[in-house]
Amino acid sequence: METYFFIFITGIGVSFISTLFGLGGGIIMVPILSLILPYSHLEAVATSLATIVMVASFNTYNFNKKDVIVWRIVPWIALTSSIFSFTSVKIAVHLPQTILILIFLLFLLWVALRTFLIKNDIKSSKSNNVSIPLGIGSLSGTISGFTGIGGGGITTPLMLISGITKNIQTAPTSNAIMIFTALFASLSYALMDDVSAGKMIFGYIHLDTSIILFLGSALFSRIGVKLNNLFPLFWRKTILGIILLLVSVRLFLMII
Repeated sequence: METYFFIFITGIGVSFISTLFGLGGGIIMVPILSLILPYSHLEAVATSLATIVMVASFNTYNFNKKDVIVWRIVPWIALTSSIFSFTSVKIAVHLPQTILILIFLLFLLWVALRTFLIKNDIKSSKSNNVSIPLGIGSLSGTISGFTGIGGGGITTPLMLISGITKNIQTAPTSNAIMIFTALFASLSYALMDDVSAGKMIFGYIHLDTSIILFLGSALFSRIGVKLNNLFPLFWRKTILGIILLLVSVRLFLMII
C-alpha cells in the first residue's frame, strides 16, 4: 500500500508539471518508477508514456474549454512527433540501459539551459509556415521514444523560443500534442513481447501503475489549469529549469 501511495503522490506532481509547464511528467515518473518499483528503465519509460496519454487527454479537455490551445499547429507537430516517437522506440530497445539514461541526462541538461535562456519579450507569431512545427515535432518525437517524457520537454521551450505560441498557450498546446506523441510511442512498446507476467502488463507497459498515476493527476488537473492563466513566463521558465537540473543530478548519480 505504501508503494501505491507514493505512485499516487507522483501522479499529483505529474498533474502540476503537465498543466503549468507543458511537460508530460515523464521527467519525474521515469526516475521514480525505476527507484520505488522493480522496473527496468524501459518499463519505466513505457509506463510513463502510457500515463502521459491519459493525463494529456484529460488536461486537453479542460484546457480546450478555456480556448487556450493553438490548434492550427497541433496537427503538424503531432504528425512528425508521432512518426518519430514510434520509430525511435524500435532503436531504444536495442540500446544498453546506461546509454538510454545518458541520452535522457544530456537531453535534460540541454533543455534546462535553453529554458533559462528564453527571453521574456518574445511575441507570438501567426505565421502559416509549417517547417518550424514539423521540425519541433521530429525532434520531440525522437526524444520521447528514447526517454519516455512525452515530447513536452522539447515542444514547450521550442514553441516559446520560436514564438509560435504565447506563454499562456504553450502548456495547453503542448498537452494536445503529447496525446499523439505519447500514444504512438506507447503502442510501439505495447506491441513488444511481455517482459514479465501479469494481467495488466502490455509489452513493457504496466497499466495498473499508469492508472494509479493518472488518478492522482486527474484529481488536481483542474487546479493546474486555473493556475496556468496566472503563471508568468519568468517563473514558468525558472521553476521548469530548476526541476530539469534536479532530475539531471539524480540521473547522473544512477550511472556513476
